[in-house]
Amino acid sequence: MFIIDFIAGICISLLAGLGVGGGGLLVIYLVMLKDISQIEAQGINLLFFVVAGASSLIIHIKKRKLELKNIIVMIIFGSLGAVAGSFIANITDVTIVKKIFGGFLLISGLIELFSKSKKQENSEKT
Repeated sequence: MFIIDFIAGICISLLAGLGVGGGGLLVIYLVMLKDISQIEAQGINLLFFVVAGASSLIIHIKKRKLELKNIIVMIIFGSLGAVAGSFIANITDVTIVKKIFGGFLLISGLIELFSKSKKQENSEKT
């Protein structure tokens, strides 16, 4: 079973790197195929995101593509949001958390499906 999990992790990481939304796929994989609770799956997803984000951060810092002022603001508000979300998730019924998460996935999928990319919009203008 470890090999299947390893392959799933690599595939989800690859999709996340391509911008497909690997975190959502990871939660779906863990909940539906590994029978892990929604809250635990979201915690694992956060850990997955921290590792992926840290590696991206290192690359962007080396390329000098980031402004320190913006990073500090994002760290502060991102941390506050994560703590608040954790408390809210712990006091909310699991079925409600599942429905909210599913709704977010559905809405973000529909937005991606029906929105035009900037590249597409620029080519239409010329």
